Amino acid sequence: MLLMVMSLMVHSANAESKSTYLLSQLSEAKDYLRVKPSLSSKILKQHLADIDQLTSTEQLTWLQYLLRSSIALNDMASVESTVRLMLTYPELAELTDKFVSLLSSLGIFIRRSGHPHESILLFDCALKQVGINDKQKISLLISKGNSLSSLDKNKQAKEVYAHALVLAEQSNEQVLQSAIYNTLGILAIKEQDYPLAEKYLKEALQQSQRISRRSGQIVAGLQLMMLSVLQQDDELYQKLHYRISRLTLASESVSRHAYLYWIEKAHKVSMGQRLTEQEQQELSAKLQQIKSLSIALYNEVVKELAKPLGVKSDLVIQKNSVYQGDLLNDIHQCKALR
Repeated sequence: MLLMVMSLMVHSANAESKSTYLLSQLSEAKDYLRVKPSLSSKILKQHLADIDQLTSTEQLTWLQYLLRSSIALNDMASVESTVRLMLTYPELAELTDKFVSLLSSLGIFIRRSGHPHESILLFDCALKQVGINDKQKISLLISKGNSLSSLDKNKQAKEVYAHALVLAEQSNEQVLQSAIYNTLGILAIKEQDYPLAEKYLKEALQQSQRISRRSGQIVAGLQLMMLSVLQQDDELYQKLHYRISRLTLASESVSRHAYLYWIEKAHKVSMGQRLTEQEQQELSAKLQQIKSLSIALYNEVVKELAKPLGVKSDLVIQKNSVYQGDLLNDIHQCKALR
């Protein structure tokens, strides 16, 4: 009897030790979500098989962070498998924060899979959830605007972004303010309104600099550098190049490295210099790296830069279709999805 009691005590202590370790790993993964999502994802996937030793709420938090890191890395296979796993938890419907994260990530997954109409329904459903916080609401509005923009519904997209910006300013969400200005800048480039694009992108860059957000500085800075090439504004290019190129090369994003290379070569050509055959071959290789990670950025590069640099490539025309998968079937809170 004594041995049995001692054995149970040891087992209980081991289980407690394991759960404590897992929670420390969860905390570490959370810390890396913004600065290094690849490391966050690695930690969360490494211990995914053991999370049944945590409470259901802790398990859902674990999966929520895995969703966020997967979206940041454009790891759509991981997004899909994580959504499927989260949907097996009965507690999910009662935890608004986790449920909204699922709807948000699934909406992005659905849009990137070529189904923007269904993604908008998911974002709208998430926005209607009781208890949604301001930060989530703003992020969802940005995502909805992105879906509208992908459908070339630019007027509606701008209205949604404007709503998001008001909320971001009211709640002093500077990271999200920067993201909105950047998105507005990209939309203005799409519409070839370069002065407006420059205004928005400079605001996005300044916001990110004020809060020392590197990823925001890289995104806005690269877009401004491309804009400087399109406008043949060498002064703006030189002002940005040193800092933005260093930040970009220090990041782990292959697509951003490739985009920087394209911008640098485009600037070289705009200054009257010729590219070598090796540089043109490298441009083609870099373009495929961009394509594998972001069709939107690939199309932007092809449309704006490919011809002047002598690189032949066609735009990718994404055909929107009705979603035929089963991921929406178990989301009963969003009745209008099917």
